[in-house]
Amino acid sequence: MRKVLVASIALCMAMIMVAAPAKKKRAPKEKPIKHYIDIQAGGGVSNFGFQLEGGQTMIGGSFTIGFGYTWFFKPYIGLQTGVQFARLASSASLNTPLQWDQWPDGSKLTDYMGEQYIHRTRFDGWKEKQQTYLIQVPIGLRFRYFKEQESKAGLHAAFGMNLSVPVISNYAHTAGSVTHSGWYEQWQLELHDLPGRFETEPFTTKQEESLDSRVNIVNAMAYAEFGTSIRLNQRSQLFIAAYAQYMMNDFCSVKREARVPLGFANSHNHYTFMHEYRGLIGTDKIGAMHPWIAGLKMGLSISPIKTDKEKKKELKKLAKQFPDVIPPKEIHDTIYIRDTIYVEKEKTVYKHDTVRTERVIRDTMTIVQEKKAEQQLDSLLSEAVIWFNFDEYVPILEPVYILDSIAAMMKQHPHLKIHVNGHACRLGTDAYNQRLALKRAKAVAELLRQKGVGGERMFIWSYSSSHPYRYNKEHQLSKDRRVEIIPDTKYTE
Repeated sequence: MRKVLVASIALCMAMIMVAAPAKKKRAPKEKPIKHYIDIQAGGGVSNFGFQLEGGQTMIGGSFTIGFGYTWFFKPYIGLQTGVQFARLASSASLNTPLQWDQWPDGSKLTDYMGEQYIHRTRFDGWKEKQQTYLIQVPIGLRFRYFKEQESKAGLHAAFGMNLSVPVISNYAHTAGSVTHSGWYEQWQLELHDLPGRFETEPFTTKQEESLDSRVNIVNAMAYAEFGTSIRLNQRSQLFIAAYAQYMMNDFCSVKREARVPLGFANSHNHYTFMHEYRGLIGTDKIGAMHPWIAGLKMGLSISPIKTDKEKKKELKKLAKQFPDVIPPKEIHDTIYIRDTIYVEKEKTVYKHDTVRTERVIRDTMTIVQEKKAEQQLDSLLSEAVIWFNFDEYVPILEPVYILDSIAAMMKQHPHLKIHVNGHACRLGTDAYNQRLALKRAKAVAELLRQKGVGGERMFIWSYSSSHPYRYNKEHQLSKDRRVEIIPDTKYTE
């Protein structure tokens, strides 16, 4: 009975194990790209953001174009900066009649005969447009979110501050006219064309006037964006977003006490009527100006950094082109060359390229001698780096005794073998650097042959620019143009 029970339990366990589906091994997720170059443009509306007594302001068209850079220090959060060119514009109209009985300094208005009167100004469909072109430098945070690694659509958001510098500011009179007249209270008479007293004067102005002296040189604008990102591929994303900007400081640089009453102009410390009127900016009828911009923006983010898939594809392509010189396995985080140190996550990874040999039966004394010789060769090759000039494969022998010492050691110990590894810097295409690195390795190997080292004792490899020279966490492009010689470590089975 006991045996039957044990057998039944064993059978049930076996059936469960067979029925249970095997867990699929998930492929390691590719690390998200951190660096993006942004190209973006948008359009919408804007307003100078001031209240106007005796009239109204209206929104105007605006646009923004620019280039940027984003560094994602977290998978979903990055720092954003760049440079943009934007247009800020609005228009104003004046319809309410204005009148004054004194000059801005408080004295009464009198005509040339000393009679007091009230100056009246009538606006006939008066309209004007003001605009400013800005150079902006955004500094802020950018967010992206994709539900899954391979999802095609996600969310986009950004906010921060723009440092804005106006480069062109002007205003233009677009329609209407202004008429001046005088009202004599004591006579209940308004003069129009009465000669010798006061003349009605239609007001005209230049079509366009500069406002550069009346706007601040540097302004701070808060900005925000929110929209959708569409992933075109692993290295590029298209985003469409609504954006808004709001100027935090006063856009007008004219101080309150220096602003001129609307209807007057100050020319050489003397007030006159509106013959010299140059737009609403700088008059006493408006307060602080806080312009705003809103609209839609479209941008394209492209990463100059290759993905892991692209790197693997490129390695496979090179392996087909150069089957005799590409190392026998893919090289990623392990460095196979002698004086190159690769640091990742505070760990130093260091490994020699190895080739297994057939089983060799030797006595103890021979093995000890060979190990001692290998240690001597390894010590000698610790400085065996041959340098090259840019785009050349004639070695710079510094110091000159390196190859002589290697050849002498190889002659003394016939069992020793070495690897001659050629390298190139990243300038140029991979295919060209692959050939150049191979030529450098062959040039050094030929010098060793001339010194008596047999070709069968040297393994020649070309690493193109895949192994930059790092030492003490520093990288120099000139150090990438080199040939490194390392001993062939032997294993016995």
